[in-house]
Amino acid sequence: MLLDLYWRDSQGLKTSLTSFCLASKASEMTGRRCLAEMEAQGIVERFPDPFDKRRIYVRLTAAGQDKMDACFQTLLSGYAQTCHDCARKCGDAPDGARQAVPFCIAIDGVRRFRR
Repeated sequence: MLLDLYWRDSQGLKTSLTSFCLASKASEMTGRRCLAEMEAQGIVERFPDPFDKRRIYVRLTAAGQDKMDACFQTLLSGYAQTCHDCARKCGDAPDGARQAVPFCIAIDGVRRFRR
């Protein structure tokens, strides 16, 4: 739900309450419970459609946007570090020839190359 809302906000799109709940792939009641919890945490807020008072929109608050940005920054930093470590530690082929490693997993110090 948050990922969908984050993406839609980044594209300048409004998200209706119904669309927000559908993003959870759960029942509408479950979606509304999740929304209530997110509102209590101050990461999302509801606001009315100025043209249709029956419709409610949902958006990230500034705090919610900051938390999502921090989450993605952490994920990307971790990914970059993992790639750097893999290239540094696993970049040598088993036969000793240096080559690009499309995908490498180091488990218990044993390098396993996947193509």
